[in-house]
Amino acid sequence: MLLAFFWVLLAAIMLGFYAFPSKYVKGYGVENLWGSFWLFAMIIVPVLASFILVNGLGETFAQVPSSVFVGIFFLSVLWGIGNLLWGISISKIGMALGFSLLIGVATLVGSMLPFFMGNLDQLNTTAGRVIVLGIFIIMGGIILNGKAGLLREANAATASDASSSKHMKTGIIMCIVGGICAAGFNLSYHVADTIGQIGRISQEQFGNEPWIARLAVMLPSFLGSGVVTVLYFAYKVNQSKSWHKFASPSSRKNILLIVVMALVYVASLLIYGLGAYSLGALGTSVGFAVFQTGCIMIANILGLFSGEWTNAGKRSKYFLYSGLLVMTVGITVIAYGNFISY
Repeated sequence: MLLAFFWVLLAAIMLGFYAFPSKYVKGYGVENLWGSFWLFAMIIVPVLASFILVNGLGETFAQVPSSVFVGIFFLSVLWGIGNLLWGISISKIGMALGFSLLIGVATLVGSMLPFFMGNLDQLNTTAGRVIVLGIFIIMGGIILNGKAGLLREANAATASDASSSKHMKTGIIMCIVGGICAAGFNLSYHVADTIGQIGRISQEQFGNEPWIARLAVMLPSFLGSGVVTVLYFAYKVNQSKSWHKFASPSSRKNILLIVVMALVYVASLLIYGLGAYSLGALGTSVGFAVFQTGCIMIANILGLFSGEWTNAGKRSKYFLYSGLLVMTVGITVIAYGNFISY
């Protein structure tokens, strides 16, 4: 079980770092950068990796009911919409509130709904109740983290750049809806692995290692989300008439950096899948809560080391440290709940 938690936390660390190479991309607009990234991360990398590494991929999918794939596709499309809504909403309400709202809502929805998708009986067990308690403790930590971010932004804000009330309300609504949609990632994985049994078929019938079988489990989810994100950014590139930027002198270096980002991003999700699988029957509830919380904690720790909180003020830092402490307690409670479920 400890190894499973290690995989989930490693995945969170990797997801926290995947966008770092984007700082060195030159000559691309936002739509060029992220359009290329989602193309590689959601379509090119997972498709190539699946066909190269997974034995019996087509034969595995042939044994899964079509209704399962319909469910996976619908949930993964929601995942893609959630990614887009979050990106739009942070321009209206700021990174701190937007990040906390989206991760908080996604954690609550993505961790709780698997209980109602084949694991409802677990809510009547001591382990299940402890895990739910841990999820709500984590939610408290996320709220404290959001408060810290708001106080930090308030210290840095000026009257000229303060968001209007209308933009704030719109942004909050978009972020909450985006958080609900973003939980589609974990729910689509749950449907594919727990209900569709894609991972079990891939491992038992075709001899794939658990981490390779996660490729088969996640491939339909990647494709569903990829359709949404790639089409959206293709539209934005066309709207801004920035196709010519792909022919810039720095494009070769840019594409290499974007491919590295995509590889780290895909690897982080696969490692999360391996951790969730290894955590047992409640893996998608336990794993997703730890995974999302780990992402928040890594982002805040990186922010501390990079100087983002230098001028934040004592009260803001108090809420930040309190949030990190409460989230750590929540992870510990969840780990205990998963331990006694074995």
